[in-house]
Amino acid sequence: MSDNFEIDDEEVRAMYGLDEYDPVEAFERRAAELAENVVDPRDGFAPKVSNDQFLTTIFGDTHELAHPLVCRKSGDPDIGGWTPICWPTDTSDENQNWYTLPSLYKPDETGRFRAKKPLAISVHAVMLDDVGTKVSTDRLGSCLPSWAIETSPGNFQYGFMLSNPITDLDVADDLKGKLIEAGLCDSGATGGTVRWMRLPVGINGRPKYGSPPHRCQLTQWRPELKYTIEDLYSQLRLTLPHAVTETNTTTLNPSTQATESSSSDDAAIVIAALKEKGLYKSDLGSGKHDVTCPWVKDHTDAIDNGAAYFEPSPEYSTGGFRCHHSHGNLFHIRHLKEFLGISPIQVDSTQVVHAQKLPPALRPVPPLDPSHLPFAIRDAVADVANRLNCPPDYLVVAMLSAAGSVVGNKIGIFPYANDESWQVFPALWGGIVGDPGSKKTPSLQQAHVPLQHLESQAAQKYAQEMLNFEQAKAQHELAMKASKTTKGSMLTPPPPPAPKRERFVVHDTTYQALGVILADNPRGVLALADELSGLLQSLDTAGQEAARGFYLSGWSGTGSYSFDRIGRGSITLSRYCLSVFGGFQPDRIKAYVQFAQRGNSKNDGLLQRFQLLVWPDPVSSISLVDRAANHVAMNRYHQAILRLPQLDRQPLAGAQRLANGSQLFHFSPNAQQIFNSWYLDNEKLLTDGGLDPARQSHFAKYRSLVPALAVVFHLLDGHTDAVCDDCLTRAIGFAEYLRQHANRIYASVSGHDHAATRALAKRILDGQLSDGFTCRTLTLRGWSGFSTREQAQSTIDALVEYGWLFEAEIRTGGRPATRYTVNPGVTPDLL
Repeated sequence: MSDNFEIDDEEVRAMYGLDEYDPVEAFERRAAELAENVVDPRDGFAPKVSNDQFLTTIFGDTHELAHPLVCRKSGDPDIGGWTPICWPTDTSDENQNWYTLPSLYKPDETGRFRAKKPLAISVHAVMLDDVGTKVSTDRLGSCLPSWAIETSPGNFQYGFMLSNPITDLDVADDLKGKLIEAGLCDSGATGGTVRWMRLPVGINGRPKYGSPPHRCQLTQWRPELKYTIEDLYSQLRLTLPHAVTETNTTTLNPSTQATESSSSDDAAIVIAALKEKGLYKSDLGSGKHDVTCPWVKDHTDAIDNGAAYFEPSPEYSTGGFRCHHSHGNLFHIRHLKEFLGISPIQVDSTQVVHAQKLPPALRPVPPLDPSHLPFAIRDAVADVANRLNCPPDYLVVAMLSAAGSVVGNKIGIFPYANDESWQVFPALWGGIVGDPGSKKTPSLQQAHVPLQHLESQAAQKYAQEMLNFEQAKAQHELAMKASKTTKGSMLTPPPPPAPKRERFVVHDTTYQALGVILADNPRGVLALADELSGLLQSLDTAGQEAARGFYLSGWSGTGSYSFDRIGRGSITLSRYCLSVFGGFQPDRIKAYVQFAQRGNSKNDGLLQRFQLLVWPDPVSSISLVDRAANHVAMNRYHQAILRLPQLDRQPLAGAQRLANGSQLFHFSPNAQQIFNSWYLDNEKLLTDGGLDPARQSHFAKYRSLVPALAVVFHLLDGHTDAVCDDCLTRAIGFAEYLRQHANRIYASVSGHDHAATRALAKRILDGQLSDGFTCRTLTLRGWSGFSTREQAQSTIDALVEYGWLFEAEIRTGGRPATRYTVNPGVTPDLL
């Protein structure tokens, strides 16, 4: 295990904590257990201590902005990545490898907890590894550990709790380095901040220790025994570095001292005002303070957590305020001071304030992994993407939407092994987000060639059937005349049935016309829209409630609807399926998401139904590619789509045919176990993940997305038996990739989209704003993205926090105005 490890794909599922857990109830239970398990510090023998008791003793039991992290691994812990889980979480499973870190961690800007040193805020313990094997206990002398855990036969981890947590993380790393240098710790156990150590309850699943696996055992427990840094250096006879002092600080250089001195008055005023209004909670160290958000009533259920005040620093000249709830992007340090009645202190623009590099415009998304795709489309995706110089993501979701629409509600899956009341059909909605000219339209055209072929075949067939119908109709009319001539002595023939045109794709149609088409094609059709935001906004307008309900009901493939139309009578759709796909321009989808989440749209999950929605990065390098298509790859994809309409016309070996004609698969036994495990993890993310309402609704629909993808993958690759674990595993991997794209899209609401910030920064570098400008200056310029005061102020505040702008309040006898000055130190390389 090393300091700098990569987090695997399970990170997204576990980043917010996976287990249903009531921390208040857990803390009360731990307190009672600790009271019962008092140990005599003189004997050192350990009572039975749970993982939760252990963590509570080291880190305490109240955590709001910063948390301990744990990691659980099944089987061999050397296999797979290291996924940090925010604690408190359920750590009671004794058959897992359990680990924790010696530090408290804050979430990153996306709200994710990661085991990275820049996110650590304090170190609470020091761990020595391989004591008893590589390190002799004699080397420790009389320095007794706070705890000892036998992690493998005869091999121990010794831990030393700190009386004062280390907030200078370099001091913690230096201490760990000195311990290794003195031969008191395994040389591979580097890092005093980010270093996994065992919890007392769990296994060591390494195969070399046999089966059943070795169980970790707490052999010494002295929770009252805590050390200062000086104690450890002295008692373990380490070389004392000059930087270590009793207060765990290092000597500051003069410029830093001057900056801190000039900002201390401002911080003291803010803290005093917070205390006066009853909003101050506690000092978190390193200039951070846990506070109650002044706008706490706007939090979900008015929950009082997730807000912090940051003292002024060289990076943030005016200090900072951050609330992690949904309105966090609306309120900054300026608004906090206004609430507290504090006039901003004018900042001297000549002081040394370093502007920071701005974050990317969009939240990062992972590259598409071809191993997650069906074999039938893999090579075709690579071929077309290369020839078009477009993101392969465009092609994949367009191809999968085409496949799902052709299958419709004729073939599906029972996600549960026994309960067959839950049925899932692959009517997948989706879209592609990209700038004009990013090859969205050519990508769709290439991906939907098989659909157009099916449409053409169906049109030709319908034309021939109509010709036959007209002939049969003429024959019927002659027969009716003959029957009247003979005065009913001849048997009257029935009229010929009118043919129904099979449809696969529709464009730009009213929902009533779409209903007529679906009445003849209950299997389903794909509704294509060049600009999906236009369709969504039209469904939001007054008078379109019926159309909106029609689209919503068609998503599952089992909905029903009825039309009563003058001149056409009633049309009843007892069971119909509707797929939707198209394109979004970035500005339009961001505007629609913001529009929907501000309460101006119906909260019925219409946007969240677009599960195959991707917003990839543009192709970084464009080149002229003029070559023939890979006909083998393209033919494989085309044939995979073209055979789908034929599948429901014959019994599928691994499927069960229902009375309505649909055929549904089950998972294979192995696949069922994988699905059950994934399903529980997804449910725990929804329950404990701290998701905003938009993503909560979106990821709840992954319950059906994953089995729907598994069915599509299964059919595209030509399988007809039970859905196998390979198809399901690839579907889960692809769904996790889609999750990251959804996070990118919803980030425009949660304040992690920095496109506007970077756009304004570029205008500043281009000299388009003069010193002394105000928020109103921006709104009057007519620049895109700054038309409202809220948009302009939010962007300005972000640049103030990144040190690009100084703010100062100017009083002229009337209403005070806040004016902004550009930091002379900003340079293009900070973009």
